[in-house]
Amino acid sequence: MHHPQIPKYFNYFYIDTEQDRWFYLISELLSGNSLATWIEKGSHPTEIEIKDIAIQILKILSYLHRLNPPIIHRDIKPQNIILQPDGKIYLVDFGAVQDIYRHTMSFSGTFVGTIGYMPPEQLQGKAYCASDLYSLGATLLYLLTHRSPDELPQKRMKIDFRSCVEISPEFADWLEVILEPMWEDRFKSATEALNVLTNKSEMIYDVDFRVKGSRVTLKKTPSSLIVNIPPRGFRVQDFFSCLFNLFLVGWSGSYILSIMFYSASIERMLDFLPMHSIFLVVSIVVLGFGFSKIAYLLWCSARKSQIKISQNEFLIHWDFLIFSKEVKGKTVDIDKIAINNMEIEIQGKSIINCGLFDIRKAYQFGFLLEEVEQEWLIAEIQDFLEQLKFQESLKKTDKKLLD
Repeated sequence: MHHPQIPKYFNYFYIDTEQDRWFYLISELLSGNSLATWIEKGSHPTEIEIKDIAIQILKILSYLHRLNPPIIHRDIKPQNIILQPDGKIYLVDFGAVQDIYRHTMSFSGTFVGTIGYMPPEQLQGKAYCASDLYSLGATLLYLLTHRSPDELPQKRMKIDFRSCVEISPEFADWLEVILEPMWEDRFKSATEALNVLTNKSEMIYDVDFRVKGSRVTLKKTPSSLIVNIPPRGFRVQDFFSCLFNLFLVGWSGSYILSIMFYSASIERMLDFLPMHSIFLVVSIVVLGFGFSKIAYLLWCSARKSQIKISQNEFLIHWDFLIFSKEVKGKTVDIDKIAINNMEIEIQGKSIINCGLFDIRKAYQFGFLLEEVEQEWLIAEIQDFLEQLKFQESLKKTDKKLLD
């Protein structure tokens, strides 16, 4: 390994004892303190300083992970990162596997790492390039909170750190991705994580919605949100309902047509209508009901919608077969977004929509979603709008400081 921020290793040796064999590496002596010592001495790094540390480590990891074969550190933690007085970072302790083995938990000696900083997959004896990213994220949490990551609250097997830190939404979102419990859900590489952190590329990630049967998708970046609500599809009950209503339409339609053909002349019509007026009215009502029911089933099964919100504008787009409708507005004009009871009932069920309210009117979407889906969707959009407001307030603050 030849990297300016990795100490040079000169040699190694081992010593046999009665109990075991001890391995030692001879490396370059570095000045400075570990991040653990730095924090213990009372340092309170700012978000900018912590980001700078993250950027330096990510550059080191990008180098290590590009080697053939890739080198995975497997024990990134505050004690293994040296901070020099000039702010330069060194990543150390590449060879202390035996030492780590003795001072961390182990099941049959199958993994290496430090509890709190070690990703879940290392507990199973597996390590990937994304494993180092998780350990880096945990280290950054220590710098932010002065607490070991395993002491922080957890939610669904994931560190729930947002209530414990005061950082920008963009940095918090970045940490959320790097600290995903499943290694496949983290950034694909240290280079990708670095590019997103330094704003060379935007972070795009799917927000999982784990409700059985839901097909709603939501994609977020720091500056945009896209929600896709796909068609519900034609269900089995819709098929039988459609058949029944087709029968009603066919029966009532044929009856009306037969009357029309039979009453071809005015004289016949005047003689025929008084006797069959009730049946004719019923047939017309049944025909209208059947057509409306079939149209409603088609509308429910084929209608889809998309919501796009950016820093400047929002867009809601609806599609139904060959028909489409689109509305636009300014994001700054959004007053609120909430569950909206339409006070309309269909088949005895109240119709509840998601409503986006601006200064002019309310725009409805999510009509066919389950209530739990609607609540989740509203919460995600509200959270995104709050992030946009926070970003705007930061820009105004920075502008005042510059002025």
